[in-house]
Amino acid sequence: MTQCGWNSVLEAVTAGVPVLTWPMVFEQFITERLVTEVLGIGARLWPEGAGIRSTKDEEKEVVPAKAVAEALLRFMEPGGAGEAARKVVEELAAKADAAVAEGGSSHRDLRRLIDDLMRAK
Repeated sequence: MTQCGWNSVLEAVTAGVPVLTWPMVFEQFITERLVTEVLGIGARLWPEGAGIRSTKDEEKEVVPAKAVAEALLRFMEPGGAGEAARKVVEELAAKADAAVAEGGSSHRDLRRLIDDLMRAK
């Protein structure tokens, strides 16, 4: 489960783990849409129409424990949303691993940054 902070999403992707989303504030609601609707690596814990989803403290609702348990069970059932999300996130994890491996795009970019900083010294 993630609150949809960017670091949490990156950690889930690199670990190859699908997520249930539970955004709390600000851009986390946008990141939730990326995770659930664009990438397809997760599902909403608190679905549309299930209650108020707001960044205002006075409008926040407590998600009942029963709703959390039901969402988790639905997500984990064979052939369900969690299984489909796991396939996608495992592919993304492989791409992330390749990017940070020696010769990968992130590895090369970091090397370039270090070289630039050393030259600027």
